[in-house]
Formats: sequence, C-alpha cells, structure tokens
Amino acid sequence: MRVTTQEQREAFRQALMHLRHQRGWSQRRLAKAVGLSHSTIAVWERGQTIPEPANVVELERALELESGTLARLVGYMPAGTMRQEMISVLDAIMADPDLGERERALLLTMYRQLVQQSRADRAEREAGQTTAGAAGNQGQDRR
Repeated sequence: MRVTTQEQREAFRQALMHLRHQRGWSQRRLAKAVGLSHSTIAVWERGQTIPEPANVVELERALELESGTLARLVGYMPAGTMRQEMISVLDAIMADPDLGERERALLLTMYRQLVQQSRADRAEREAGQTTAGAAGNQGQDRR
C-alpha cells in the first residue's frame, strides 16, 4: 500500500481539476474516457483518495499528457520517465553556463551518489518486505 502526503493529494487534486476544466470536460466525460464512474473522479478531485497507478496512466492517456505528468505528483514514477528525467538532470548540469568544470564534476558526483543510495535503500526495503513475507508464510506452513 502506498502512503501519500496531504501535499501530494492536494497537488494531484488541483492538477486533475485544472486539466479537466482546461479541456472543458465534465467529470462524467473524463470518467467515460478512463472507464470509471464520475463519482470516482469526484472523490479524486476532492482529494479524498488518489487513483491506483494504472488509473493514473489512463488519466494521462485520456488527457493527452506526457507520461509521468500526474504520476509524479503522487509519487508514482514510471521507470521510463525516471530514466528520461535522470538524463535530463545530467544534461542540465552539463549545459548550465554558470557552472565551471569543478562545480559540474561535484554536482554529477553528488547526483550519481544520491541515485545509487536511493536504489540501495529501495532494494533493502524490498528485501525486508520479502523476508517479512517469507517469515509470515513459514509461520502459516507450520500450522
């Protein structure tokens, strides 16, 4: 289960409403485009819940958005988008005319270290969940 912050729900809520209004669509029109009920759209726009990742993808498709536009607001980030953004960060560092070679090298090193640390942390969390799940299953096998 993914936990989102109030700020993430609010950002998503506002973006969804803005994008829907920008197209002149009703909640029913958007709901039909993504194959859901209009009450589901209303709940999202009130910020009461957020959609599952698959529904975010459908919203982005229906609203003709770039992949990850809404997903990043609630912490869902498709792998392809993450790789694309990582390239964008590296390109931005290299292209910034206000940075000298030393500053670029430092920023690149820091960025790569943060990405490596983030991946290690994620792998550790996932391994912990797998271990906890396996331990729970072992307990069930003994019954």
